[in-house]
Amino acid sequence: MKTLITAAIALLFPTWAMADVHMDLNVKLDLNKRILHVSATSDKPTTHPLNAEKATSFAYQIALPAPQASQSWQGGGFTDDKNLYLPSGWHPQTDEPVTFTLTLQAPQPILSTGTISDEVQHDGQYQATFTMDRPTDAIPIFSGPYHIKEKQLGKVRLRTYFYAGMDPLSDDYLDRTADYITRFTDQIGPYPFDNFHIVAAPVSAGYGFAGLTYMGARVLALPFIKDSSLGHEILHNYWGNGVFPDYKTGNWAEGLTTYMADYMSAEAASEDKARNMRLSWLRDYAALPAEMDKPVTTFVSKHGQSSQVIGYNKVAFIFNMLRREIGDDLFFASLQQFWQNYAFKTASWRDLEATFGQTSGQDLADFFQQWVYGKGAPAFTDLRAESSPQANARWLLTTQLTQTNSAFRVPVPLEITTEGETFTLTASQNRTTTQLHVRPTRVSLDPDFHLFRQLGTNEAPATLRDIMLAKDVALYLTDTDMRDEAIALVQRMMEHDVREVSNLDPSAPFILMGSSATLYPHLRSLNLAPVRMPRIATTAQVWAGKTRDQVPYLVITYQDAESLRALQRPLPHYGRQNMVLFQGAKAIFKSIGQSRPLSVSIN
Repeated sequence: MKTLITAAIALLFPTWAMADVHMDLNVKLDLNKRILHVSATSDKPTTHPLNAEKATSFAYQIALPAPQASQSWQGGGFTDDKNLYLPSGWHPQTDEPVTFTLTLQAPQPILSTGTISDEVQHDGQYQATFTMDRPTDAIPIFSGPYHIKEKQLGKVRLRTYFYAGMDPLSDDYLDRTADYITRFTDQIGPYPFDNFHIVAAPVSAGYGFAGLTYMGARVLALPFIKDSSLGHEILHNYWGNGVFPDYKTGNWAEGLTTYMADYMSAEAASEDKARNMRLSWLRDYAALPAEMDKPVTTFVSKHGQSSQVIGYNKVAFIFNMLRREIGDDLFFASLQQFWQNYAFKTASWRDLEATFGQTSGQDLADFFQQWVYGKGAPAFTDLRAESSPQANARWLLTTQLTQTNSAFRVPVPLEITTEGETFTLTASQNRTTTQLHVRPTRVSLDPDFHLFRQLGTNEAPATLRDIMLAKDVALYLTDTDMRDEAIALVQRMMEHDVREVSNLDPSAPFILMGSSATLYPHLRSLNLAPVRMPRIATTAQVWAGKTRDQVPYLVITYQDAESLRALQRPLPHYGRQNMVLFQGAKAIFKSIGQSRPLSVSIN
């Protein structure tokens, strides 16, 4: 198997994979003086990073950015007295893709992307050479007091660069990385790099580079990261760092990566987890204001929750529907063909459409037109069903369904419950008749959420994201002495500005926030439905609801100023929940609420 993978890589990436510019760089890090000494040559003129000079050879010094506290980091490069992260700006610049050979020297481990060679650590100095022979637009540098642990998977070197105290995590991360690479190799093709390194960050980063991910040390310690973010970052070596999206016509890579890494991992765990993920995507979409609903071709990168709903969730759902449309064998054959056609090239949605159409032998123009190039989603109302006995102990089932958006031509899954079994059939949007061997008793519309659509009222119970994405939200504080903490929390969690009000109008979206003593009288005065929650000790309680007129609202009640401040970091990450209860910054209970499908009984 090891030999086969190596040979396949050699065949898959011939000379066309070479970039337009090659650089040879030597870098020495002086942590005491906080200087980077750089010498660089290139086979084409490049631009000096500190001035506009163009040449093929440079030697210069770069002063490191001022030291930062990790909690004050807002993105970009980072340095403190022990750590260095320089994603860009230090090397000669070019607008063209590059390959490079980079020799790094520092008093502690220092690394970049690429294949490692000539690695030496002696007398307090570390030196290694990194060769990137695949085209890339990034030459990042990472350094820290790392403990390095390694595992080989055929010719692929897997490594963790973790801090002291993180060693017990390494083996599991290395094993899970090997599992992911094996899986993606089977599904797509040979892993395209010679390594994958997991580098701990002192800040709350979560970045993917060619053959490397840079993730916050605290994040890496979370048990669910190996089941979610790790696979996502590894898969980006195919989609994003392997095949480059044509950003002018939309970024398909984030959604495809979300589907194959996040969703397929949930699918492998259980059908319930996969169903819940599909439902969560539809609930996020239900919270999206109409004016933010755009074709997925408009998505370039994540810039808030609304862009994630379109560029990650909806695109992932589209690939799931495409897989159901053409079947597993043709779906994965199409992905493999797409990878072979466009590895280390730029590809667009049109290229995906052409590849899937040619490989499957099916005309997918309508599918791509309505789901990729168009916007919106179908919505269904007035599900009706009746049955009548027929000859030979058969029953004739007639269903009728109204679609409010006739632009979508989609087959609709209907779950049929009979006196002895439950099964699914596919219906048109209008009238469908089906002969059955047993008497039907109930019909439910897409209860497993296989179709991207607008959810019905009972299918989409209120979530925090209903308010997080809403515009013109009013904030009513029952404790004005906590105003600073309340405003800081709202600014962290909301997509749009919020206006503070002294009188609450429940006909528009609102946030009601206050201590338990002052808040509950306001709930009663607004005639809001009482909330049932578990009887456990909490410092803060957060829940979403809708008024009788279906106006979304959010309630946040807390014990004191400290418990309110503790919500700032975690609360924005719970947008899919209906209720979250906290002890300090820890969520000790969460609920997505009840979801009931659109269904009718048959007499």
